[in-house]
Amino acid sequence: MQVQGLSDQLRGHGADISRRKHLGHREITSRAWPRPLGIIAVALALTACSTMDGLGFPPASAAEPQSTVQTAAADVQTSPVAPTNSKFGPTAVGQKAAQLRTDFDKLRTNTQTRSQQLETIRNQTVSNVNSYHSRVGAIRSRLQMGSTPGNPELLAEWNQAQSQLTQIDADIATLNQLSAAVSSDAGQSAFILENIRAAYGLSGALEEDHRQLRVLEDEVNQNAIVIDRALLNLNDEISRQQQYVTDERTSLVQLAADINTGHSYASSTPRRTVSAAPRAVASVTPASFADRRPLVVIRFDKPDVAYEPALYQALSRALERRPDATFDLVAVSPNEAGQATARREADNVFKSMTSMGLPADRVAMAAMAQASAQTPEVHIYVH
Repeated sequence: MQVQGLSDQLRGHGADISRRKHLGHREITSRAWPRPLGIIAVALALTACSTMDGLGFPPASAAEPQSTVQTAAADVQTSPVAPTNSKFGPTAVGQKAAQLRTDFDKLRTNTQTRSQQLETIRNQTVSNVNSYHSRVGAIRSRLQMGSTPGNPELLAEWNQAQSQLTQIDADIATLNQLSAAVSSDAGQSAFILENIRAAYGLSGALEEDHRQLRVLEDEVNQNAIVIDRALLNLNDEISRQQQYVTDERTSLVQLAADINTGHSYASSTPRRTVSAAPRAVASVTPASFADRRPLVVIRFDKPDVAYEPALYQALSRALERRPDATFDLVAVSPNEAGQATARREADNVFKSMTSMGLPADRVAMAAMAQASAQTPEVHIYVH
């Protein structure tokens, strides 16, 4: 009743109460009903709580899909900012606050868009993983019951499984691009926050200008928490998915060997490895293979080159066309200093070929130096 009485009193003197009374972000005008301070305090407390819930993107693994993705950026409360007018016109600080508000609105929209992009990528990855494990499980089931060596139906399913694993790898590349975009958002957020704090030191500001800056600063800080948490979760997910794909590529190589033999090895039984006798290595020149096109070229330009899946496919296709084919395995080095490394990698490739079921007497090994090679390489030719 005190507020209502005060309103009546000011109305009698011809004053506009809407320019003189403020409570938080709400103006008390001559048409407003008085509100108990306790109710307003509770409302403000609930608003503050709502802005702190669900910050960040929830992590998800390929094996455990997430049904929903929280879009916490939508919870950040915003307040419109207009340049503050004085009797001398808009203040420079008020105009700066309005411009920073526009920049922050764009950033907040980007944050929400990143959340939606992450949800789309996760759903696609979960779908690819489910299809991949469905095919691999079907192959293992048939091998467990026994199948013919090199069953073409199982080879076709294996190729499909490898394609799906490649798609999962592509999803990881998309996650890396999204992580870079979120990192850019984090830099933009820091830039806006720095400009807000610098605006406090500008002269010619009204009290309302600084109030608007404080409101905007709080909102930018809240959104920065969302961005930082999203970036952390994205990096964790990328690392987890990369390890998953690496492990599954190794598993596919073992599965290819099982298809080649027609049955699956029990997990509790050590896998029988083919021990190949040391091979004689002939020294040749590039001219010896000038008129021949290699079936496979493996470049060892980084550690742990995952060449076995592609090698298995190439050998399978070659043997389908020519079942009696033999192969030349050539260790190629860019110079004399790299000959030892090239031969060591060639020995590893030879062991991989024999473990896939190819008889050792159908592989001839050679070594040569080639000026065009930048790193140690292994070339495989078909006779």
